[in-house]
Amino acid sequence: MFGFLGFSAAMGKRQKQQVTARPRNTPREISKEIPIDLLIDVFSRLSMGEVARCRCVSKLWSSILRRRDFTQLFLKVSSTRPRILFTFLHKGRRLFYSIPQVPDPDRNNYSFPTPYYWVSTSPISAYYQMHFPKDLGPSYTVCAPIPGLICCKSKKPMLCNPSTGESKYISLPRATTKRLNVNTSFVYDPIDKLFKVLCMSDDFVSRVSTLGTEEATWRTVECLIPHLPLRKEMCMDGVLYYLAMRLDHETSTPYMVVAFDVRLERFKCLPMNRSYINLACSALIKYQGKLAVAWLDGNAIQQHQQLELCVLNDGDEVKWSGIIYELPSFWYNLAADTYVYIVGTTTAGEIVMATSHPREPFYIIYFSTVTHIMIRVEIEFGIVALKPHCSMISTILNHVEDVELMD
Repeated sequence: MFGFLGFSAAMGKRQKQQVTARPRNTPREISKEIPIDLLIDVFSRLSMGEVARCRCVSKLWSSILRRRDFTQLFLKVSSTRPRILFTFLHKGRRLFYSIPQVPDPDRNNYSFPTPYYWVSTSPISAYYQMHFPKDLGPSYTVCAPIPGLICCKSKKPMLCNPSTGESKYISLPRATTKRLNVNTSFVYDPIDKLFKVLCMSDDFVSRVSTLGTEEATWRTVECLIPHLPLRKEMCMDGVLYYLAMRLDHETSTPYMVVAFDVRLERFKCLPMNRSYINLACSALIKYQGKLAVAWLDGNAIQQHQQLELCVLNDGDEVKWSGIIYELPSFWYNLAADTYVYIVGTTTAGEIVMATSHPREPFYIIYFSTVTHIMIRVEIEFGIVALKPHCSMISTILNHVEDVELMD
């Protein structure tokens, strides 16, 4: 009997030792068994929230998730699942929300009530990302996102990462000693992987500065044709494009697109053969891999029966071609009594339009130039957007989540 108890006690003690020994397999010991490259590949498939939680597991995992090869791989993977950003001012703070750029990947399998029309059955609740502080001033705009980062155009430019919630002021020297209006653009060189700021002032002098250098300085860049930027801009393949109005009066067509090569720091003017563009409802978009100026024809939503495009077919010889899409008869019902403007294009080639008023049902509309199918999706921002003191909502496409910390 006592021998059996002694044997049981010995076995129990051994089992207890085995149980208590298991937690000794720390993440560092596990990582010795799992190659770092494999861990990086697994981590790159996680969501932003899961990556943030993994950083808290151990110092080793935190160091892996800060490695340059991991952050670049995560950026590459997340570029296949871009998001749409929504931003508006609320009580002096700029808020950021987001949704997946393709809110319903299976929508192509649905049967549409008409050959060209489908409305989402239920609204989508946008995810709150972050906000800018109040001290940036009441009126400023936001640049389009470049590799996961966003820059605000204000007297105190701020760079932020909506994915991590970080923000940081950009320290730049004064571009000019004169009291002039200054328009700044946040640009990126994908070859040398450099972030730059392009500054254009009312005296028609353009300056560029590289971020991340020990001492920021301005370099003057000359543009041969004096022009007025019209705040319609887009970055594509390392080039900043923006719509402008010529001021030299040497042609009957006043509009042109200005291209700024970020790496070479050179301007090129692309005159347009159009004497009229509906600027209120226009945007620069990427159409079938080419630059295009798109606008809705008309001044009121009841008159928007056409979607007109001016496509740049040859950038060297500056050759444009015009394309007109007749909007279907149900267009008025799709966006009745609501101001709609063009936002851009998705990676699938759909042209995206959006409303802008926060206290009305807020919609984004997808238009396929191939099938002519239109899809309207209602977006909800909770009670914040329903309260007063909210500005118009801006919609930004193709935001890519970036886990790289700004430190």
